[in-house]
Amino acid sequence: MHRSLQIGLLLAVSLHAFDEMALVIVLPTISVELGGSALYGVTLAAYVLAALVSTAWCGDWLDRHGPYGAFNIALLCFAAGLILAIQAKTIEIFIFARILQGIGGGIVFTLAYSVTNQLCAPDEKSRMVAWLDSAWLLPSLLAPAFAGLLVEVWSWRGLFWLQLPLLLVMAVLLKKPMRQLQRPLTAYKFASLIGALRIGLCCLAIVVLTAQPLHSGWLLLLPLGWMMWRPLSQVLPPQWWQLRTPLALTVVLHGGVFFVFYGVELYLPLYLIEARGMGITATGLALTCAAFTWVGASFLQSIADRHISHRQSLLGGILLFALALLMLALLLLPTMPLWIIYPAWGLMGFGMGLAYNSVATAAMLATERGREGATASATGVMDSLGIGLAAGLGGALKNQVEYRGGGLDLFMQLIGLLMLAVSFWLAWTTWRRFPKDKSWHHGP
Repeated sequence: MHRSLQIGLLLAVSLHAFDEMALVIVLPTISVELGGSALYGVTLAAYVLAALVSTAWCGDWLDRHGPYGAFNIALLCFAAGLILAIQAKTIEIFIFARILQGIGGGIVFTLAYSVTNQLCAPDEKSRMVAWLDSAWLLPSLLAPAFAGLLVEVWSWRGLFWLQLPLLLVMAVLLKKPMRQLQRPLTAYKFASLIGALRIGLCCLAIVVLTAQPLHSGWLLLLPLGWMMWRPLSQVLPPQWWQLRTPLALTVVLHGGVFFVFYGVELYLPLYLIEARGMGITATGLALTCAAFTWVGASFLQSIADRHISHRQSLLGGILLFALALLMLALLLLPTMPLWIIYPAWGLMGFGMGLAYNSVATAAMLATERGREGATASATGVMDSLGIGLAAGLGGALKNQVEYRGGGLDLFMQLIGLLMLAVSFWLAWTTWRRFPKDKSWHHGP
């Protein structure tokens, strides 16, 4: 892979990571300033659900036309979202800004993994995935602590100002390589775009609906789920819900590990800051611990890739999830010192590094030639769906607890139990269904 292309892809993922890591830390402040407490979960989910739509759309585009046109759309949407976020005076405008950023972020993230799958040899895929994971390291080091410092000495709006020059550098690095990978334009089928919009709008409606007190309108959840089933099945591998093929299994597990990890991370800062009185900067450092261990475990997995199966490393990562969740439960004890968050969340990051590298590489190896964009789209959709559902369901659970007079302690207990149950399901599914070797991959 050409050096400028590799650096540009790493910067694209880094930009996505910086935005995501910083927002989790400063959102409590934004929520207070813009009056968005009731829309906390919706604000978290807006970026992810918009990324889900753009991811579902651009996979088919990448396979048909190449990445150049989609890359230009990503640049335009991300830049517009940054500028609008800087100017936002209400939480509704800020949410719209996040939607624009999510469209751009979903495209560049899908593009990065599609190009990696297309250009890297089978024995190089795991190492490139580790490099893409490492693109989270510097943002994870800087974003949480730097975001806290910005809020304390200046304004949260500075986070979006800082991303504009990074976006320009990324555009300069990737413009020419993306143009070289362009394919002849053919008639575009709008069915994939319409299907992507149906998925995103249904998910958004579910998130907004469940954020309200329990009432008869919740009966709409069933038809909303039915409306998104068909377009979702068109983006994902055939009969994905049956988990019978390696590609379908890896795609679903993709979403599962994201659901567990981000289901905790999205709300952990809120609990630490508001319920336990932890400082913003100190809370950011806890997320930094996970960034170190995530990247370290990902490179460890890439080195061990020739010696152990993806099934073994994926199982190991998921079991570390369960152990980390049990450690985090100790924070619910009022007498437990706050420093326990650092080893606990560091362990969670290590488990994510093992699990994500394993399942991402396995999905690439299960991809047929010429279908790299479709696989990147499918895994991106499941990742976004996992994070979006975690954000939306978490927000709904938080609101329902508050409506009944409960506090953040009870909310975090319920979140922890949910993620622990999903972790055990992921471990059981991996043990029973995941291939024991790599003989099923399609190769170059």
